[in-house]
Amino acid sequence: MITIKAFWQKVQTQLKANNPVILAMVMEKKGSAPRGVGAHMFILSDGSTVDTIGGGPLEYLAIQEAKQNIKNGKSIVQTFSLNNATAGEYGMVCGGQLTVALYCLQKKDLVQVEKALTLINTKNKIVLSLGWQNENFDFKVYDLAESFALKEKLTKKSLLQMDTTNQSGQYLEIMKQSPRVYLFGGGYVAQEVAKLLPNLEFEYIVLEERSEFAKKELFPDAKRIVVVDYADFSKQVEIKNSDYVIVVTNGHTKDTLVLESLLKNPPAYIGVIGSRHKKIHVENYLAEKGFSEDLIKQIIMPIGLDIKAETPSEIAISIVAQLIQKRAQ
Repeated sequence: MITIKAFWQKVQTQLKANNPVILAMVMEKKGSAPRGVGAHMFILSDGSTVDTIGGGPLEYLAIQEAKQNIKNGKSIVQTFSLNNATAGEYGMVCGGQLTVALYCLQKKDLVQVEKALTLINTKNKIVLSLGWQNENFDFKVYDLAESFALKEKLTKKSLLQMDTTNQSGQYLEIMKQSPRVYLFGGGYVAQEVAKLLPNLEFEYIVLEERSEFAKKELFPDAKRIVVVDYADFSKQVEIKNSDYVIVVTNGHTKDTLVLESLLKNPPAYIGVIGSRHKKIHVENYLAEKGFSEDLIKQIIMPIGLDIKAETPSEIAISIVAQLIQKRAQ
């Protein structure tokens, strides 16, 4: 898995080199399939892929179809099915069905791809639109915030409208970049969390007071590593209300310094490592500083899902699982 931004950057690179690619988008799912609506991948002429729509026999069928279509620049909407008997041949328990758009992105689509990249950098949500009538397809990208009509129409993450009698339809999907994660602290737990984030489409920034823990070799995939005084971090980074923050510093006092600043403009998620006893202490401290109960309740402490984690690696899994859960809400 790669980030949405990286996905479209790879598409951009191919189109600039005048290499068409097939954009595969799952528009509808019935029965059993590894991934559902909103899964994407793109397929090159040699059958190699970037990202996945779930793997297995259904993806294999989509790739074979795409390899044929890319040669003549053809786009189609195709339903790929496995009934229970066919699924058994692949060692699967039950069958499933995916309706997939296989849209041939060509150099003419570069304007829309670059618009997607611009919006991803500046907006929280964009909309992909794919319309078709027989063999004529239209691919567009929109800023959701600027389109009242789309906001009215898209009450869920996606919308598929199809008319099989005249082979026409439209697929709309809200696409958003995963929240950026800020790691306050560079110790063992933070290092284990950082190993998990990139493959789950999370970009991260590390903030640490201790220079020996603020090293690229400890956080090779970090967007930035900032050596910072925790009491003053807001002068060096701007944390948005859509971002996620993990507080795993090397002391309760430093945790509370970070929290005092964060609660002035809270991000979407604040998780703090620590015991339930620490939670009471920190909440009382913040209440004395004048923060409301509603604000203080936004802090998740102890951080992570309760899976009885003990080691840094286990704690990291519980933390990242909670981030995934939050993102899906």
